[in-house]
Amino acid sequence: MNSKLISPMRRGLAFIITLCTLFGVGQVAAQSAADKYPEKAIKIVVPFPPGGSTDTLGRAIAQKLQEKWGQPVVVENRPGASTLIGSTAVAKAAPDGYTLIVSVSSHTTNPAMHSSMPFDTLKDFKAISMLARAPVLVVANPNFPANNIKELIELGKAGKIKLDYGSAGVGTMTHLTAELIKKQTGLELTHILYKGGTPAMMDVMSGHLALTFATLGQVQPQIKSGKLKALGISSDQRYASVSDIPTFKEQGLDVVTIEWFGLLAPAGTPSDIVAKLNAEVKQIMANPELGDRLASIELVSSTSEFLEQFIQSEVNRWTPVIKELNIKTN
Repeated sequence: MNSKLISPMRRGLAFIITLCTLFGVGQVAAQSAADKYPEKAIKIVVPFPPGGSTDTLGRAIAQKLQEKWGQPVVVENRPGASTLIGSTAVAKAAPDGYTLIVSVSSHTTNPAMHSSMPFDTLKDFKAISMLARAPVLVVANPNFPANNIKELIELGKAGKIKLDYGSAGVGTMTHLTAELIKKQTGLELTHILYKGGTPAMMDVMSGHLALTFATLGQVQPQIKSGKLKALGISSDQRYASVSDIPTFKEQGLDVVTIEWFGLLAPAGTPSDIVAKLNAEVKQIMANPELGDRLASIELVSSTSEFLEQFIQSEVNRWTPVIKELNIKTN
């Protein structure tokens, strides 16, 4: 064969071999990175103060991950700005699986309330798994003169008491539930801003605030101990663990809402690390011991794809509602 033809063929073959070698090395490196994960401490951001449902859930997951993987898993509370402070920190973090966030409904309502956002809700995060669901309650101090929604409406229309209320923050499901009730009843409810549900709950118990809207996990112990009383719950049917509390629906209101909790990572987090986290979260959520500890919220899990689709659907669902209610922060 002509040597002039052999030389280009050899060079071409060598080039192909080099590409295959590099590609193979890259694959091995990626695989070994996922196999070795985690090699250092993981941080789970909770965008609320300590003590609420999101914090309790985040710490429970952190404990189980640490027990399984033998690496520190630290919860960092980053409250404020309707979860934007914590979410922004995670959106800008390295996409390596070592910074995660327990997100809630405000993740999908914030875009409709802010004229500008420090991140893109749909593009700057990678969904890992759904974690839990919980209904919203309106609760009051035991000495509050109303015991249900009907009495609350009568009290409000009489104008004898100022009906201020707290929530976990602007755009959270606790806030939106209150605003839906306000719209349907015509009550003059004034939203008092707090950095989380726990400070609002404490003010209700001390008598400094008339009402607060909170997830069941946050207020169930106080309801059981008699430090708070519930006027209604946002689930479609009565909730098993508090079956004596009537739903808003059975009290004549078309208000059914559920707070959700999901685990997210920065966009670009390797898919094999996401899959490893998803598999572990699925086991954690199915753990009966954890279910007993967190009986006031419904523990669930999902695929990454399901949570991504759910987040998109929630953005589509709540954007027109928020615009109709004219809820804005800036």
